[in-house]
Amino acid sequence: MLAKVHPGFELRPGQIKMSQAVAAAIETSSHLLMEAPTGTGKTFAYLVPAIESGRKVVISTGTKNLQEQLYYKDLPEIEKVLGHPVSSACMKGRDNYLCIKRFREFEAQPVFEESAEKGFIGSLSFWAQQTESGDRAEMEDLPESFRAWDRINARADTCLGQKCPDYDPCFLTRMRRNAAEAQVVIVNHHLLMADLVLRGHAFGQVIPDYSVLIVDEAHALEDVATSHLGRSVSSRQVLELADDLGRALGSALDGQEAARRQIDAMRTAAREFFGLMGSREAAGTRFMLDAYRHDELWLECGRTLREALSHCERLAHDADVEDDPAMGNMADRVSDQMATLDLILSPERSSLMLVTWGEARGRGSVALQASPIDVAEPLKEMLFARVPAVVLTSATLAVDGSFTFVKSRLGVDEAVELALESPFDPVRQAVLYVPRSFPEPRHESYVARLASEIRGLLDITSGRAFLLFTSYQNLRRVREALGTQVPWPLMAQGDASRHALLERFRATPGAVLLATASFWHGVDVQGEALSLVVIDKLPFDVPSDPIVAARIEAIRRAGGNPFTRYQIPAAVIDLKQGLGRLLRSRQDRGVLAVLDVRLLTRPYGRTFINSLPPYPLLHDIDAVRKFFDTPR
Repeated sequence: MLAKVHPGFELRPGQIKMSQAVAAAIETSSHLLMEAPTGTGKTFAYLVPAIESGRKVVISTGTKNLQEQLYYKDLPEIEKVLGHPVSSACMKGRDNYLCIKRFREFEAQPVFEESAEKGFIGSLSFWAQQTESGDRAEMEDLPESFRAWDRINARADTCLGQKCPDYDPCFLTRMRRNAAEAQVVIVNHHLLMADLVLRGHAFGQVIPDYSVLIVDEAHALEDVATSHLGRSVSSRQVLELADDLGRALGSALDGQEAARRQIDAMRTAAREFFGLMGSREAAGTRFMLDAYRHDELWLECGRTLREALSHCERLAHDADVEDDPAMGNMADRVSDQMATLDLILSPERSSLMLVTWGEARGRGSVALQASPIDVAEPLKEMLFARVPAVVLTSATLAVDGSFTFVKSRLGVDEAVELALESPFDPVRQAVLYVPRSFPEPRHESYVARLASEIRGLLDITSGRAFLLFTSYQNLRRVREALGTQVPWPLMAQGDASRHALLERFRATPGAVLLATASFWHGVDVQGEALSLVVIDKLPFDVPSDPIVAARIEAIRRAGGNPFTRYQIPAAVIDLKQGLGRLLRSRQDRGVLAVLDVRLLTRPYGRTFINSLPPYPLLHDIDAVRKFFDTPR
């Protein structure tokens, strides 16, 4: 059937095996853990049995881009294969959609934090009148960093629900009605977790009830769950709340000097409390709050902010005398931020295992988080005990042939386990280069040697490379070193958007792309444009990161070894993701290089190598040249 609609179709035994396993899991209402290497064709392998089952199916992907590919490309192709239409819907997080009510208010009184954004108001107004979905992705020219979007989107804390005068024409209402009628609903992990949290707190649901869940890119689920099962409060949230409260009260404030002073006091308290951290922490850093809890000034500023929020909550409640849904919503927002601040200032009040930490976002903006240390139990209760059939699949789930790590992290007790073989020929298509005589990453000569080794590898492949780094510092230093010494075009993460960089890379002969974590996942470049993938060192999580540090400490307190139980397996999965960028088809061929001698000198190096496909392992750069120069 596939061959009839795909001229280049190749028979893939792994794809058939996967499809049969998914069908069996749905039929028997079982959970399934499945590693499906790149090239398996896993999208079609799970879509066909899911559709043919006739059951209500939700498919969750790692990113919105993958969602759109499934909905706009893969599903229409499946419809051709099956010969009948498939009832489907695509649901994104509510922040992606325009709020009709908020946009009308914004047009009447536009507020732009960035003056350059004012030029978009005309195109936004035109689009708002024409759009059927309200999805900001339709506005292709709208920058990802467009700050005013937060003032006009349909985010939860400003939504009036059924009390809103625009409830029926609302884009969220339309989306949910479409999803309720569809057999196949495509979401992403963030929306999946938001829905599970709402159901867990008995506040309702976002996604319609379903009996089958397929989680694609399942290796990313733990981090998304950690984000959604926690709480956060930020300087921007509080200041925006003050602005919204002032606008909602409107002219009433003219005769209420006390109320105006209370709102101004909340602004001042927020700037002092968050500014204290913003002045001490470098932009882009994540930091623990332990030291601040011994800082009397920080505690006093926190208490002052808590008191100011309390006054504004009372103000919103008092203004809600006529059951005004907007003011009732405002009171709920203040109450929610107070509860989060209480958790930040006194985390011992919580019965959950939480780590409290902060993130400095630049321009004085700071966000404070309370995150769960372990999401296994919540996921077990909210997901695996509730949904009859859950399929977890990814190209990277197993460590040294075992699913033990991912099962322990996600709370999976009973599941069928299946690790498919790669459809590629790793012995013929690639080699893994790990030089023996090389300084360890902490050695002072490491970066200089790293740059020198990369130059030699680029000579062999004539550029056409991804250089993947575990830190921005190494990326910057290597780019500096290569800048004037290589003839190939260099481009680096941050020069442009991710999408624009990838398009430029594909279109530029001999291009070399330097990138960090976000390019290790979900990047697909087929053919000769990519012939070399270099990873600077084994991707161990930074142990000082607040969440990583808390997970390590929790395992240690439980009597376990955090290095073997958590740090090594997590790094193995990341390394497999990074190296997986090279081979995307049976015609691809190239070199994989990990410039970290610990793969050879430390006992744990064997775990990494055993978890990879059986690439020929080379230690001499001349042998790499010989492989690459040998005709296929």
